[in-house]
Amino acid sequence: MRIPIEEDGIIAYLNAASQSLNINENNLTVKKILSKSLDTRNPQQFYYEVSIVVSTDESFNIQGSFPIYQESTKTLKTPITKKERPIIVGFGPAGMFAALELLEFGLQPVIFERGKKIEERTLDVQRFIRERVLNPESNIQFGEGGAGSYSDGKLFSRMKNSEYVSKVLDTFIKFGAPEELGYVSKPHIGTDVLCRIVKNIRNYILEQGGEIHYNAKMTDILIEDGKAFGVVINGEKEYRSSIIFLAVGHSARDTFEMMHNNGIALEQKPISVGLRIEHPAETINLLKYGTKYKNYPGLGAATYSFNYTDRKLKRGVYTFCMCPGGEVVNASSEQGMMALNGMSYSRRSSAFSNSALVVTCHTSDFPLASPIAGIEFQREIERKVFQSIRRKMGSSCAELAGFFR
Repeated sequence: MRIPIEEDGIIAYLNAASQSLNINENNLTVKKILSKSLDTRNPQQFYYEVSIVVSTDESFNIQGSFPIYQESTKTLKTPITKKERPIIVGFGPAGMFAALELLEFGLQPVIFERGKKIEERTLDVQRFIRERVLNPESNIQFGEGGAGSYSDGKLFSRMKNSEYVSKVLDTFIKFGAPEELGYVSKPHIGTDVLCRIVKNIRNYILEQGGEIHYNAKMTDILIEDGKAFGVVINGEKEYRSSIIFLAVGHSARDTFEMMHNNGIALEQKPISVGLRIEHPAETINLLKYGTKYKNYPGLGAATYSFNYTDRKLKRGVYTFCMCPGGEVVNASSEQGMMALNGMSYSRRSSAFSNSALVVTCHTSDFPLASPIAGIEFQREIERKVFQSIRRKMGSSCAELAGFFR
């Protein structure tokens, strides 16, 4: 159905469904919203394109025009009997979903997270913003919830109509996300809601018999006859299991270096690097929505995306992780480095919007053939930016030195 945005709501949905089905709307009930997206092609009239499930009395003849909706049935997973408990290293999104999946099979994982609980981690992040003191183990990159906890909170996948996508969305809803997450075209949570969801997932895992260790960094992997059989935490205690899930995230550079030094097979991969562009949200709203709808209630801050590919050079430039109504945050996790990210709260009500503008980098751009050469490639860029800022600010700015202590 196409609903003018001024008329959006259940009443309009029932009216449109009534006309499509040629049945009195009093005999219809909206059971579920399947999808909802915004059509902005006509600047004089925006529409919501909505798909819904309705129920009616048994006398209605479908006549093959409309499908009968059936809820997918969830298959109970057969418990796996295993003496040893799986180990999960890292408690960001990958680690959390690994734990939830293992619990469905009756396996109670032991989880090691190098950072702190989300509540304690939030205090460290706030201190970094306020006092410019970086905790290398508890920051916007490291800690319970991973880098995603302090980000825009958008949920994006190139997979369409996938059971995996639905499962991710349903999981977030189960642990505290709004119901609309399951049907809006560009679902977004926001860092404030994400932090609550992270806490709820943690509590559930503990209630189901999972075990979580914080300030617990994997410093070694135990290997014998070419097989891993355990991990060493904080250089002291050994935990043994032949089932090890590495969910360490993209910024655990010291962990990748340790793995490489242990002879574990790693491969180079292409990456993208770039910068963040920030601009007034009202400017983007005007460009995207036009004069009529630039301040229309309920639309929220506008998004955009651009991309260009030079096919001769096989290199692309594109926007990434656009944060409408958000803010740019310092996402450094190492001393003397500068890294940025975009973040927003659930309402996306900041006066500014920002986006990353990045360029694709091939493994041939890296300085060496080593599997971890990309790490030094990243560090060199972050180091140069840090040093450049210090030079431009000059020695008169004492606060800058404290920024990266």
